[in-house]
Amino acid sequence: MTTIRQDLGYALRTLRKSPGFAAVAIGTLALGIGANAAIFSVVHAVLLKPLPFERSGELVRVTSDLTRRGATDVGLSAPELFDYRERAGVFASMSGLYPITANVTGGDRPERVETLLADIEYFDILGVKAQVGRLFERKDYDPGIADVVVLSDGFWRRRFGADPGVIGKPLRIDDDLCTTIGVLPPGFRHPGRVIETDVEVWAPSGWLGPPFRGPNRKAYFLQGALARLNPGVTPAAAQARLDAVASDLRRAYAGDYPESDGWAPRLVPLQDDLVGAVRPALVVLLAAVGLVLLIACANIANLQLSRASARRREIAVRQALGASRWRLLRQLLTESLVVAVAGGLLGLGLAAFGVDLLARLSPPSILRLQDVGIDRTVLLFTLGASLLTGLLFGIVPALQGSASALGEALTESSRGASSRSGRRVRSALVVAEFALALVLLVGAGLLVRTLVRLQQVRVGFEPAHVTTASLWLPQPDIRENGRYNRNAEQAAFYRKALDRVRALPGVVEAAGATRVPFNGGRFPSRLEIEGRDPERDGTVVAEGAGASSRYFAALGIPLKSGRDFDDRDTEEGAGVLIVSESFARRFFPGEDPIGKRLRFPGLGQQRQVPGGGGPPPWLSIVGVVGDVKTESLALEDRPTFYRPLQQASSPIFTFVVRGNAPASVLGPRLEATIRELDPELPVFAVRTMEEAMAATIAERRFAMQLLALFAAAALALSAVGIYGVIAYGVAQRTREIGIRMALGARPSDVRRMLLLEGARLAAVGVAVGFVGAMLLTHAMSALLYGVGPRDPLTLVSVPAMLAAVAMAACFFPARRASRVDPITALRSE
Repeated sequence: MTTIRQDLGYALRTLRKSPGFAAVAIGTLALGIGANAAIFSVVHAVLLKPLPFERSGELVRVTSDLTRRGATDVGLSAPELFDYRERAGVFASMSGLYPITANVTGGDRPERVETLLADIEYFDILGVKAQVGRLFERKDYDPGIADVVVLSDGFWRRRFGADPGVIGKPLRIDDDLCTTIGVLPPGFRHPGRVIETDVEVWAPSGWLGPPFRGPNRKAYFLQGALARLNPGVTPAAAQARLDAVASDLRRAYAGDYPESDGWAPRLVPLQDDLVGAVRPALVVLLAAVGLVLLIACANIANLQLSRASARRREIAVRQALGASRWRLLRQLLTESLVVAVAGGLLGLGLAAFGVDLLARLSPPSILRLQDVGIDRTVLLFTLGASLLTGLLFGIVPALQGSASALGEALTESSRGASSRSGRRVRSALVVAEFALALVLLVGAGLLVRTLVRLQQVRVGFEPAHVTTASLWLPQPDIRENGRYNRNAEQAAFYRKALDRVRALPGVVEAAGATRVPFNGGRFPSRLEIEGRDPERDGTVVAEGAGASSRYFAALGIPLKSGRDFDDRDTEEGAGVLIVSESFARRFFPGEDPIGKRLRFPGLGQQRQVPGGGGPPPWLSIVGVVGDVKTESLALEDRPTFYRPLQQASSPIFTFVVRGNAPASVLGPRLEATIRELDPELPVFAVRTMEEAMAATIAERRFAMQLLALFAAAALALSAVGIYGVIAYGVAQRTREIGIRMALGARPSDVRRMLLLEGARLAAVGVAVGFVGAMLLTHAMSALLYGVGPRDPLTLVSVPAMLAAVAMAACFFPARRASRVDPITALRSE
């Protein structure tokens, strides 16, 4: 212990004698370790930390795919939910998931709330307890939707002022009076996808009574099912059992599961379901920030080597006084570890700031950000990173310094002492820095190119100057009691609202649809083509929407053939469709689709109100419009069909307003207009179309910005590293340079010699870095769009830029060396 105290004391005194070195080394490490701790805290909270539920590894979500139709995650029908629950034998409990929009009225202002319908087992599956009141119990079961609700902590505080007496109070939701039975803990959030915001109201449902109109295997209105596996059952074993049940269902209900659909259930561990999409970006960022720390270590190791050369006489004197090599090695490593721990402590403070900044900058699609923070795991990671960093940048200088030849060191001047092995090690460290920098720069370059390509994607419409806003027409459980329970009433309200919106100041054109681009999830529907065998090629799966007249004009979607919707397309008129170009190409290749007829094979095609509103038996295609991106800029165009709003309205409606006023002005005007028509209808999700589009690439932009920042830091550190090596070499070779110039070497010859030395180091680093770049770009494939991992432009331009930076960093010490006075240089030695 005494020896350790002596080593620590000597290390602190040595660092106090070199404040410049200490400040640079500790500051560099603080930035590197702080950045690593901040990114790791996000990775830990999002990817590594178990979900905040009892035995979270047993939680899964069950959904379905139509593999032969290219439709994934289409959800479940109610009969499938019941079949899996009763016949699979692998689930301890299971709950359907059905997120809907609802209106809360009865207060000062109507409010749109995200509501989740679920089975009474929902909270038991998650192991959640109420903070006030109770949660669902067996007595709350109802074949339809029960009249009891559980509230989120945020909604309770906002709507009721955190009143503990809220239990038993009525809450009017979509014109139904519900009784509040409980309030959830503050940290609880629904572990799944939502429509617009976090779920704030939960209600139990049995999926059989009103407003659900009987079991229908073709109505995939459930988002999926949340389930807890039986103890000891693995996800793979559960999937195998689901496959067996599905095989039985396909035989028993062949008409509902045609072979041409390729229907198949899919089970996903809940944690993978929540964060699987962002895993590639976070893993790449963690690897990138780790590379920055390695570059910082290489830089500090070079500084340590330079100090070791200057301290050779000091070390030799200690050897002469009896210090063993192990004693010297331990002392030098202690100095490195003191620097590393100091950098780690300072980096921890920077990480606390960085975590808060990352949480604010991260896109909302990265779930579980509320769990990001500096916890015990992050502290242990930071401590481990600090100690490992100290060893990484300290071990080579310590070995070099402790191996000094005693007689040689005592007879050499401190200025001229520089072993050949020391120069080789410094050169190797610079090569490593350039190799790592190349890896980061290639990754950043590919992401920059990806974003450029995404921003150049043709979306199929004109998003500029378009504002969207949504509303929901209340749908009580007994639909006949509703003000807007029928198609005609809904369409009449929308028509009246659109007439008033078109008259607002600043509005150039206004229309609307039940689903508009970048403002909602996927709602695939199955249709049958007249004259084709449904079992073989007569069934199609496509995205659908109801659209008002002038909708295509308002968005600037071109009409390719046929006609637009007009006054003929009333509820009493013949059923019609307008389809997209991709719909026509896929399902009517080489044919004119105008006049072709399709129909829905069953009722219940409207996802928001399952079982509601049966369409006419046959629908004729009257027009073809251009394809539009609907969900993501990076996805291929999906076959889409549109129905006239008068024939296929829906309680959910989104206004599309093209105008010369900003959304901040149009939004309040539109809301006031709706309130004049019905004071109990809230308007929500007011945004510009450009904002909605930007949200689809937010994850890629976030990864690109951070990776570009890390790449810039790596480039700067590499430039400093090669500058330091060349500058130190000039200082050590002043006598040699003086002799060369005394023998006739010109200043340009000296500059060329040193620039070539730097170029060789950079070239070797670039060559080595190509191997790492190939590995990184392969891991980044999921983040790329429009460019390949081996993009020639990136793989040529990045090394060229790195070489230019290397030459610029070498130029200044080379110029200084070319100005050495031979007489002064020789006299100084």
